[in-house]
Amino acid sequence: MDFNGIVDSIFAPSCVVSVEKRPDGRYGEIRLVAGNSRYADVLGTRVDPFEKREGSSDRAPFIPGRLYTEYFQQSINFEDVCYRAAVLKKEVHTYAHIYNVDTWFDIYAMPLDHEDGNICYCLYLTVPNSDAGSLLETFNSSKTANDVLKTCIRLHKATNLQDAMDSVIAEIRQICKAEGCTVLLLDHEEEKYSILATDFVPNSSIKRVTQFDGYYNIAISWKDMLGDEGDCIVVRNEEEMEEVSRINNPWYQTLVEAGVKSVVLFPLRQGKDLLGFMWAVNFDTDNTQHIKETLELTAFFLSAHIAHYQVITRLHHMSYTDALTGLPNRYALTDHISELIEKKERFAAVSIDFNDFKHVNNTFGFEAGNKTLISVASRWKDVSDTSFPDIGKYLACIGGDEFFLIVSGYSTEEELKSVISCYNDALSDCLTVEGCEIYLTASLGYAEYPTDADSLDALISQANVAMNEIKRAGSSEHILKFTPDIRRDEQILTIERMIRNALENDRISFFLQPQYDMNHRLRGFEALARMKDSDGNIVNPDEFIPVAEKIGLIDVVDGTVFRKAAMFFGELLRESGARLTLSLNTSVRHMMKSDFTDEIRRLIKDSRVPADQLEIEITESIMIDSVDKALRCIDELKSMGIKIAIDDFGTGYSSLSYLNRFPADVIKIDKSFIDAMNKSDSSRQYVAAIISMGHVMGFDVISEGVENQEQLSTLREIGCDYVQGFIWGRPLPMVAAMNLISGR
Repeated sequence: MDFNGIVDSIFAPSCVVSVEKRPDGRYGEIRLVAGNSRYADVLGTRVDPFEKREGSSDRAPFIPGRLYTEYFQQSINFEDVCYRAAVLKKEVHTYAHIYNVDTWFDIYAMPLDHEDGNICYCLYLTVPNSDAGSLLETFNSSKTANDVLKTCIRLHKATNLQDAMDSVIAEIRQICKAEGCTVLLLDHEEEKYSILATDFVPNSSIKRVTQFDGYYNIAISWKDMLGDEGDCIVVRNEEEMEEVSRINNPWYQTLVEAGVKSVVLFPLRQGKDLLGFMWAVNFDTDNTQHIKETLELTAFFLSAHIAHYQVITRLHHMSYTDALTGLPNRYALTDHISELIEKKERFAAVSIDFNDFKHVNNTFGFEAGNKTLISVASRWKDVSDTSFPDIGKYLACIGGDEFFLIVSGYSTEEELKSVISCYNDALSDCLTVEGCEIYLTASLGYAEYPTDADSLDALISQANVAMNEIKRAGSSEHILKFTPDIRRDEQILTIERMIRNALENDRISFFLQPQYDMNHRLRGFEALARMKDSDGNIVNPDEFIPVAEKIGLIDVVDGTVFRKAAMFFGELLRESGARLTLSLNTSVRHMMKSDFTDEIRRLIKDSRVPADQLEIEITESIMIDSVDKALRCIDELKSMGIKIAIDDFGTGYSSLSYLNRFPADVIKIDKSFIDAMNKSDSSRQYVAAIISMGHVMGFDVISEGVENQEQLSTLREIGCDYVQGFIWGRPLPMVAAMNLISGR
């Protein structure tokens, strides 16, 4: 028979294989007797068994008639396919995955009607395929495709890796009709193995691999048996078991002791990385080919899933672990706190920061500083492991020399303090780093959930406040519990620094809130103070105005707003010719300054705002603080032609006697009364009474904080003159105010 003519007439990579038929029904030598050029190219992609022997730098050339093992490593699967096609005269369609080149081969073996004595022949075709998924479409057996798809569906339906593996391994055992099935993972760095999933028939007597000592070495030995091409190991009978005894006796001994009579084993690889192995024992050997096909492709998809999970796990570890100390990091800490909050259990958060750690870096260098932190972390890990075993302790490094400790499961405040003290006491002995003795102290501030804070951010913040207070005080005490007084002082200091910085860097500005009459005609604007922090973010006026009053900077803030608003408003009036009023809010402290009226005169002169279009808003409290001085100041302002408005009327010291003496033009009803106005008849009547009283005394009345149509309708009914609020106008920056005037 012209074997070369046969293979040369076929487009796909093809060869003719001879199989020696033995009298016992098995096979002997298997040779490649002919091959076309494309098959020679395929051979070139596989492992060269000669390994550049005898000084040759090239792969062995294809020479017809040689043993197949001279071209690639021994493969039980290749031998089995060729035996069934050549000797048993069965057509075979299967596939193989060659891991060292990461290529799938779609394989067809067809018997040839030719024999030379005990030598039988078959035609062997291999078609490279880079897509494992497309192989499902080429199976002759729909059962194989269905079985693979079933395992893949189970793999992807599960919500986590463990559930996926448990489900898939049970499915695989049933497909194989095996007594047991197992997935084993390898940790090459630690030289350990772990069983990811296993499934056995009920009451199976098979001994598990975990019952054997040193099984990692057994598992690694399979790698040598498989070779770089990473095919599979199939042991179906006593003869093949004897072959295992010859080439890997330690494994053979465990198989015999375990009660294993047959095994099919596949490597789990991702690229060239060996992740572990999957195997089935005491399987249905009459259905070996189907099992081999199903498990090989399933192992491929399983490997991808495991590798993906391991990548995610590594990324999770990297994302949640401080690289220097190996402790949980900020992200892990917040997750841990969130979990405890969900349980609504009492626990404490301890903020830990070293005192003057910069000195260590400056004196010994950053490398020594890092080693110091590693040493401290090691000490504290020992404390966590050995002290108060019944109390939960979670230590995290959130950056540099900043640490956090979470303590849970304690009974009393004294017990909590004792736990925290253990970490402080661990610093009492010096650290030896690079031959140098280093002494460290730390500040430990703590807050409790839920008594001190009921949210994650608030809890961390309170603990930090307590820790910073220790540092600020410079006390010999290193542990402090959060109290609200600390927070108030801390906030005042923070905002004070913010105000001073804003004044120095010109970050105090103003917005203009429109005021309208009841027919929606613009009366004018109230100038409202605004401040930005160093990052350019707006700071709530309710935060910085009270602090500015407390620390004596409100007159400076007022003066800045007055000057900027008046300069803008004067230019606006000149360009538009509008007849509008600018209302400026003044504090008691500001107005009581001896040069306040002189300041207003200069303001009118510089801005060229007509005095009768300027309005100064004061609060009722000014009449209590210094009534005579206040009246003199107000009279002087009135003599200039400036209007006077009483702000927040009804919230302070309302008195008819004061109002009767008060030379005001406008009263402004506080928003709190407007909010309650339509909730009860008495509230409505109260607002109506204020308006009526104001009109009797000759005042115009402005209602503040009008936000909805119902409020507006009520104010119209009871005779209010003007409104100010979100319903018709939120506070506006300068450009928006200009556009409002110009009608744009």
